[in-house]
Amino acid sequence: MEELDGDEKRLSFGGKYASRDIVQFVELRRHLGQRGGQHSQALLAKDVLAEIPQQLVSWMRTHGYQPRPPTVQGPLNTYGLE
Repeated sequence: MEELDGDEKRLSFGGKYASRDIVQFVELRRHLGQRGGQHSQALLAKDVLAEIPQQLVSWMRTHGYQPRPPTVQGPLNTYGLE
């Protein structure tokens, strides 16, 4: 699995290099059975989604889009409850 992850080096096949790393590996065993179901699920989701913002920004820059500056917001309600 590690050889498919391009975190350490740019991947290539047949002399053609990948333009960016879009593969994210997370050790599922590390999250199983930790402190209960919801907590484990939240940690797993956090690790799985960690690289998506950078992948999106990379794609946008490659295609000539400039990301907007971040907006300042109040505290984020993780569970969608008021």
